[in-house]
Amino acid sequence: MIRTLTALAAAPLLVAATPSSAQDIYLDEPPLADESLDRMGDALSDPVRQQELATSLAVVTEILLDLPLAPIIDPLAQAAGQATGEPVRRIDPDTTLRRIAPDAGRVSAEIQDKLPRTMQGIGAMSGAVSRMMPALRDMAAQLRAAIPEQPVADY
Repeated sequence: MIRTLTALAAAPLLVAATPSSAQDIYLDEPPLADESLDRMGDALSDPVRQQELATSLAVVTEILLDLPLAPIIDPLAQAAGQATGEPVRRIDPDTTLRRIAPDAGRVSAEIQDKLPRTMQGIGAMSGAVSRMMPALRDMAAQLRAAIPEQPVADY
């Protein structure tokens, strides 16, 4: 449960923190894609940025854990009840993720502990991919030359 919550909470912030990751990278692109990966790797490897993001995400996680769930869950439960014809009991208005899963309170500490290391690893991987891009482009060119283009059948 903790890992799932951590992953769900971390994914959007990691993507938002690295705008270059939202760009499509094609094998035919000029070396700009390599530079973009290098910049992303540098940004993700920056200890100050890592700590800022970890702290921000931990704060957001604490806020999310204490948000009332009834305004979200109750209408969904009512709609499901109407669709199935089964009676639905009302959701306690004080229900929060923290009350449902008391261990969820550890998520913030886990984020602060693990997000910087995760970012460091992703930054290192993006640097490695950047260094591999010329070889990948060469391999793609060799494959295009070696494999004749086949017509695509309509089904």
